Amino acid sequence: MHVINAMLTVAMAVTSLFQDPSSYLWNKKSTLTVEHQVEFPGIVLEPGVYVVRLKESNEKRSEVQILNQSESKVLATVVAVPDLRVRPEDNTEFLFHEVKGKSPQPVRSWFYSGDLVGLEFVYPAARAKEIAKDSEDHVMASNDSKRGAIVAVTPNGKEIVIDEAPAAEMARRKPQ
Repeated sequence: MHVINAMLTVAMAVTSLFQDPSSYLWNKKSTLTVEHQVEFPGIVLEPGVYVVRLKESNEKRSEVQILNQSESKVLATVVAVPDLRVRPEDNTEFLFHEVKGKSPQPVRSWFYSGDLVGLEFVYPAARAKEIAKDSEDHVMASNDSKRGAIVAVTPNGKEIVIDEAPAAEMARRKPQ
């Protein structure tokens, strides 16, 4: 009986998250301490302490802000798509694309403490192709990540559509 109650509580909590994404945005914030240069889409961060927080979220795309340590300046606002992991970790986790050389290490995903669904960052298409080739892994990409299609770029440069452009999706749904 306790197991059923626990499962129902979890189901209701998960359902409420998807019904009103703004209800959980306020606490999605992590501190990122880096000892070497790291890269988020469109910005390279020098060694230091930064704050990463969720600004907006829906089931297909989210906006994430990168701020200075005191949270007095937004350094970048980037787009991310859902990323899944098998089991939740107790701590916030940032995953990186493994690239060769001494170039800044691109951030792949951010998982908030205890969450199974994290956020994978969407890089500009040209940069995503470079990272994919160098890391031998897929990289999320878009030429206009707020309004354009999002693709997964493979190491050989092939692009697989993950999320169509919102305008194209709306036109497809529009009755003729």
